[in-house]
Formats: sequence, C-alpha cells, structure tokens
Amino acid sequence: MCGRATSTTPRDTLAQFLAVDEVDAPELPISWNVAPTQPVYAVATSSKGARKLRALRWGLIPSWAEGPRIGAKLINARSETLAQRPAFRSLVGTRRALLPVSGFYEWHRPEPSSPLAPKQPFYFRRADGQPLVFAGLWDLWLDAEGRPIRSCTIITTAANNTMAPVHHRMPVVLPPSAWDDWLRPEPLSRAQLDELLAPAPDDLLEAHRVGIAVNTAVNDGPQLIRES
Repeated sequence: MCGRATSTTPRDTLAQFLAVDEVDAPELPISWNVAPTQPVYAVATSSKGARKLRALRWGLIPSWAEGPRIGAKLINARSETLAQRPAFRSLVGTRRALLPVSGFYEWHRPEPSSPLAPKQPFYFRRADGQPLVFAGLWDLWLDAEGRPIRSCTIITTAANNTMAPVHHRMPVVLPPSAWDDWLRPEPLSRAQLDELLAPAPDDLLEAHRVGIAVNTAVNDGPQLIRES
C-alpha cells in the first residue's frame, strides 16, 4: 500500500512535466509528509477532452457515500480487484487519473519481531530524480447542500524486486508512454489494464531507511527523507 508521500515539485513545473492543457488547482504547500485526507495534485481528462491539473482530496469518497469519512479507508485500490469493488468498478472506465508525487514512504517490520515493535520506515523515489506518476482513480461527491468534493485513490500492484524486501505491494507507476492511454475516458480491456498496472521496472526506484519522525503526520520538513 501507500500511506504517505512527498510533494516538493511546484505546481507549474508539474503542469509542464505532465503536459497539461489547463491548470485548475491552487499552489499546494511543499510537503515531505503528505497524509491521507490532504489535497494532492491530480491530472484527469476534462469533459472537453483537455488534460487538466487539479487538487483532489487523497482518500476516495464514492459519489454514493453517505459521508466523507469513508475516504480515509479508500486511500489505495488493489489493481487485481478494481472491477469487483463497488467503490472502484464504475470509475475504471472513465475516471482515471495521474497522481504525481516526489516520493513515498513504506514501513517494514523485521522478522522475527514483536507485533508491538515499531516498523522501520523507508523512503522511495525515482533513481533519476524525476517525479513519480501513480495510476489513480477519482470521483465527485456532493454534500447535503450540493457542495462538491473531488477525491482520489492510488492504485497498487504486486511489489517489484526493489520494493519486495520492504513490502509486498507498491503503487502503480506509469511511464510517460502510458499516460495517454490511462487518461483516455473510455473503458480498457482486462488485458490492457494488466499491462498498464504491472509492477515498475526494478531499476526505476531507489530506497533508503529514514527516521520514525515521519510516523507522525504533523511532522514535516526535508529532514524526514534523510537516510538514517
């Protein structure tokens, strides 16, 4: 899974990197500890076919949900069960998104160890320093007064050889060659989904241990990603 991320690339730099046609997002604060329910940048296709950059709440709130609290439980979506889960199956065809981040954290509990022992956090980023672009889904929820909340979830897949020593799952990282296919607002076949949602190449990511300060969501700053 993916439960924390970093976002240190300015909005306009991301817009250029992702070749968006329209920016409809505020400049989000740079953060080394982005947590669920906070806003993240996302790119989706508008009703006019344009590639639009928005800020969405991390943690999917399905359009049919009674309230937004469910979003805290839907921060990730397993690629293998997208078509079965009610929260995701209607979105796979037309509400796919690109979710750019600078890096992400994952936690590992060494074996054997006590279930109460703290997990060791690791930081993952692209080896070439470029932003990571995750595959995601988004939805629009309206409250009782008709006020909208756009939210998103990160799709995960089986870990590659770089990720596996830390965790058995990883976010789906899409290369630029896949962005158009993922953003095209039309259904994809199971074979197309399997190809797009495969684990990243083993040499794409690099990782190192970091301190446990990242465990607390209110902590922030570049010191969080320093190797420990």
